[in-house]
Amino acid sequence: MKRTLSAALVGLLASSVSATAFELTVSSWVAPSHPTIFAGYETYFPAVTEASDGEVTFNLVSGGALLGGKETLTGLGDGVVDASVLALTYNPAQLPTSQLVAELAMLSGNSLAVAAAVTEFTLLDCAPCIAEFAKQNVVYTGSYATAPYALISKSDVVETADVAGKRIRSPGGAWDRWITEAGGTVVHTSSSEMYEALDKGVIDIAMQPAAALKTHSLWDVAGSITLGSFGVYNSGPLLAFNKDSWAELSAENRRVLLDKMAPAIVATTEAYVTQNEEAKAAAADQGMKVMNEPEKLEAEIATFNSQDISAIVEKASDVYGVENAKALIESYQASLAKWEEITASGLSGDALAERMKSEIFDKLSENDYGL
Repeated sequence: MKRTLSAALVGLLASSVSATAFELTVSSWVAPSHPTIFAGYETYFPAVTEASDGEVTFNLVSGGALLGGKETLTGLGDGVVDASVLALTYNPAQLPTSQLVAELAMLSGNSLAVAAAVTEFTLLDCAPCIAEFAKQNVVYTGSYATAPYALISKSDVVETADVAGKRIRSPGGAWDRWITEAGGTVVHTSSSEMYEALDKGVIDIAMQPAAALKTHSLWDVAGSITLGSFGVYNSGPLLAFNKDSWAELSAENRRVLLDKMAPAIVATTEAYVTQNEEAKAAAADQGMKVMNEPEKLEAEIATFNSQDISAIVEKASDVYGVENAKALIESYQASLAKWEEITASGLSGDALAERMKSEIFDKLSENDYGL
């Protein structure tokens, strides 16, 4: 954290009044064209600076120039940077309880409801999650969600049997289990490598939001896209903070950081959804065959989800040593149902952000949280 001290001499006795401004260095491994930056941070940074009367500013270093995705949690905790986006699926060993929501990713494709539910669950209902972040010297402040995932393929996928024998790029977690149970082979490769992997036959299917057709030009190397109940990526804290940097801020400025987070989460998630809708609308014109929720596949996914909870509980307990996993999962499911009902009312993004602020962030004390 860069500290800039300014003082003014007052009177002949040179008594001084000083104010401290904090420039927070923020690391991101994605490019400025990513929704977390052009929507999330461009909403959050100016709002915080204005509300703090200029006392809190940000220096964003993007594109992985400081930290890559896999090493960001450690680097953030070590104080290499003051804040960063995170992808929790990179760190299951350090954040085992927080992986529960990642494992439940296929439960809903309602991006805004998922973002609100994960944020509420983690901040208010998952004390072990917060303790895990604190052990890493990190302060969690809320998660965004991506647009719904889809299967982008060279051949049609209308039922689970069409996945058998295929090599599929997976984001991990529940998707790995679904692919394996369907008889496919899981391939973990970054989103930036999907185009080449599809083009050269390293993978047969990419599991990624439809937006990737445009943002990663996948419609140049794929022939079909299957839209369905594949869920969303829900394990992305938009901006987590180094615990020491957080503690150095005044209580008033910690309050500002909390108060301005909900609009940034909503803006990021809405940007994902907008990109997705634009790509879906253009897919057919780009020669893509679009299959929307094939009936047999949807039924098979519903069966998988109904049976998968027990597998998640077992994995959480046996692999990661998480206690009370079943109760925590039920708590998250209740939160998700609540926010799905709220978002179904058709409220605006601004109204949703205000609802998140009042029902989640206002319940956190700037004098205690993260300290």
